[in-house]
Amino acid sequence: MKTIICFGGSFNPPHLAHLKIALVAKRYLQAQEVWFIPTLESPLKEQTLAPFEHRAQMIEIMIKAYRKLKVCRIESSLMAPSYTIQTVRALQNLYPDYKFVWLIGSDQAMQFDAWKEAEALKQMIQFIVYRRALQDVIPVDMMEIKHQQIYLMSSTLIREGSIEYCPKTVRRYILDHELYLEAIAQSQVSSKRWKHVLAMTELALELASAHQIDLHLVYVAALFHDCAKEWTYEESKKWLEVICPEDLNSHPALWHQKLGAFWMKQNFNRVNPEILKAIAHHVVGLNKDAITQLIYIADKCDKTRGYDSSTLLSIAFQDLNRGYQAVRQHQINYLNQEENLT
Repeated sequence: MKTIICFGGSFNPPHLAHLKIALVAKRYLQAQEVWFIPTLESPLKEQTLAPFEHRAQMIEIMIKAYRKLKVCRIESSLMAPSYTIQTVRALQNLYPDYKFVWLIGSDQAMQFDAWKEAEALKQMIQFIVYRRALQDVIPVDMMEIKHQQIYLMSSTLIREGSIEYCPKTVRRYILDHELYLEAIAQSQVSSKRWKHVLAMTELALELASAHQIDLHLVYVAALFHDCAKEWTYEESKKWLEVICPEDLNSHPALWHQKLGAFWMKQNFNRVNPEILKAIAHHVVGLNKDAITQLIYIADKCDKTRGYDSSTLLSIAFQDLNRGYQAVRQHQINYLNQEENLT
């Protein structure tokens, strides 16, 4: 009888630990296949899930190189919310010649009594458990994968900014489909700075709509334009010495634009060059590309700046290049005034 390991979860998003655990479990049980089963809804988790199909496709991208790992979309056709017992019944009815085993984490195993019809479920299918923490107590009627590595990465950490836990191909999907981006961008800045980012992004999208400029590129550039703004001086200097040592002679207040572009390039896969240029020049605005000009204007004129920028914005909404020139001249005049006062 063919043994199939069912790996259920929200996969919001899927990450490298999911992949490694699936491979370890398959080897441990000598199973023929592992089926990733993304949940339609998570009854025991209070979180907003990315759309089902996006999560399924991210898993497919992650496991593409592994023939024996598959995605099963069965929960998309079942009644919500997603209870494991109804999924198991459906699988066993559809595939009576397969032996199914259900893979869960030790955190879920310890709250298994809260699952719908928990005792009946344990009679229907064997549960195999991967350990999430050394102190977790695994029920005696469940099988533990022995001597596995404990992975600290999680989907929550990714949504909080640790995007490196995703495969690069999944990161590209996240960027292209604008999944979790606001949460990731927010994790890079303080709450005060985030207010500016949100206001600036809103203004940038209004300008983009007015001038028929790609909203996706503008949205990403705006969200992440200040992602390196609050790095420490020491951290900023260390990275600038590597990526752009010629900029070390510029004022440290300018460093974060080049560092932000670097962070985006390192953390997301094949970022559009227009996004990188817009971030890399948003402080001084020396690049003449339309998106760079737009991001420069929005950064200097959003409503959190504390001065009346209505005249400048009126020009920018009519003619982007003229608006850029006007905002740039305004900034030069302001900096000269500040220098004279000191």
